Parts: sequence; C-alpha cells; structure tokens
Amino acid sequence: MATLESAYNPQYSENASILTGDSDRVTVEVEDSIDAEFWHGLLSGLCPQKNFHFDPYRTVLKEDGTEQRVSGKSRIIESAKTFNQWHIGCVDSDYDWLLSDYIRDGNAITDNKYLIQTYAYSIENLMCMSNTLGDFCQNMTEEATEFDFIDYITRLSQIIYPLLIWSVYLYSQDKKTFSPTSWRNILVNAEKDAEKSLALIAENTRTKVEELDKDFVSDIEEKDRMEVKLTEKKLFNRNDAYLFVRGHDLYDHLVNSVISPIIMHLREQHYEKQRESDNYHKSALREYQAKQKSVRKLLAKNYLYKGDIYDSISRDVSAIWKTD
Repeated sequence: MATLESAYNPQYSENASILTGDSDRVTVEVEDSIDAEFWHGLLSGLCPQKNFHFDPYRTVLKEDGTEQRVSGKSRIIESAKTFNQWHIGCVDSDYDWLLSDYIRDGNAITDNKYLIQTYAYSIENLMCMSNTLGDFCQNMTEEATEFDFIDYITRLSQIIYPLLIWSVYLYSQDKKTFSPTSWRNILVNAEKDAEKSLALIAENTRTKVEELDKDFVSDIEEKDRMEVKLTEKKLFNRNDAYLFVRGHDLYDHLVNSVISPIIMHLREQHYEKQRESDNYHKSALREYQAKQKSVRKLLAKNYLYKGDIYDSISRDVSAIWKTD
C-alpha cells in the first residue's frame, strides 16, 4: 500500500512543522521510490538547510479494501493545488513541459510553483547528458576515452529530431500512432556498435517519418506551426533532442551500444598497462577488478549533469525557498 506519510496532506505538513518547531521539514511527493535518491541529492544540494522527507507513490487502498496501482505522477498533479512550502511534488516532465501550452497536465505543472519537474523527459535523460559521459567512463575505468560523446549524441539528436516533432504533435492530439513508448522500436542496438546502431536508428527514423508524412498529410502544416513554437523554448533544440525522448529507451541504447563497449575496451586497456608496468602487482589488479560495477546501475547515479536544465530546476527551487 501507499506509504504512511502519503496520508499526510499539505495542511498536515504545515501544521507539523509549526507544532514541532521544525520549519525546515519538507514532505516531497515523488512518482516512485527509485526517484527519491535523485531528488534528494538535487534538493539537498540546493537547499542544505532543509530536512526533506520523501513520499513515493506505489499503490493506493480503494474504498472496498483492495489495492490499485496508480500513476504517481497523475496523483501528484491531482493533489498539487493544495501544496505549499512544507509539502511539494517532484515529477518527470515526459512531454508535458514541451506541451505546457497545449495540454492540461503540462499547464498544471508549469503553473504550480510547488511542482518541480525534470524539464527533460525523465531522470534517465539527465543521467545520459552528453557532456558527462566521458568523465563517467573515466571514473569507472581510470582511463580516459577518445570517444566524442557530444558529437555522437548531437548526431543522434539531429537524426531523431523530425520524428520527435511528429511524436510530440500526435501526443498533443491524443493520437497513439507514435506514442512516447514507441521510441523503443527506433533506438535500437546493433552488436554493441555505436555507428552501426546510429545507422539503423537513422533508417528507422526516416521510414517512420515518411510513413507519418503520408498518413497525416493534412496535419503537416499544423505540426510545423507547433515546431516553431516549441523551438522558442530555450531548452529545446535540434541538437538536444535526445533529452526529450523516452528516457528508458535512450538509456538502454547508450548503455548497450555505446557506453558498455567503451568501458570494456578501457578496462582491457588498463589491464594491459598494469601487466606491462614494472610495478605490476597481482593484488593491485585484483583490487581494480573488484571495483568494477554494473555500468547500468552506476549510470543511474550519474549526477554530474549541469547546464541550462539544472539552472532551470534551480530557479524553480529558488521560487519556493531562497537558495542563495
């Protein structure tokens, strides 16, 4: 069932902070328990004086006593009208921020100062920010990579951008032809090879865009008008399209086709250097091997992201509590 604290409403949170004398205590509703660590790190970094307590949604108890799985995000948005500085919500933006001028949820999030959003599609997109992945690989292997993540992900973004515009437009029209979950069929993996995968992604994207151009020819003009309006948003552009596709699929593609092969190569490179060193010790090599962890799990803790999106989140947090 839902956590005990989920029964606490914003008024309760406010009264509790006053009665206990702990005015810095803040209840934070998040979509799921796996999101709590990310939001705790972000909020605590910006507001170290605050005492954040996280309340993830899982299931709710219905009136007949049965449990029902719910979307944490929908429940948070539904109750957010009563939020205050002692009780806030943190959510993935999905397509809602892009469509804040077009759909109800997007408007509800953007217009509520007590709802903090990722701006990117999800937390997973932020973990995959291109300017962090070189450092991530080096931290995992103690070796620097020559792979240009910024160039690769920029090319990926430029390839998928026309399909992203179609996907966002169709979503705004409540048409399921290419929904956010459809990205799993586009962001494919090929033999753990970045360039082969990128070529397949380009082919899949081109085919799907041609199909949508044909099936929705009467919508093209309206879709193009939406694109113009979307590009007026500071955070959205052709080179950063990867931040706005479904994060799980982007994450899988980069882990399987790009990051894992690079890390495997760097680890082997490090082994060779150790073996050839005059100071080679088997114990040092065993220690290095013992440090090797799952790429997938550690990327989920890649909190190195900074830049315009972080600045936007920081400004939203500052609107609730002064952070300087």
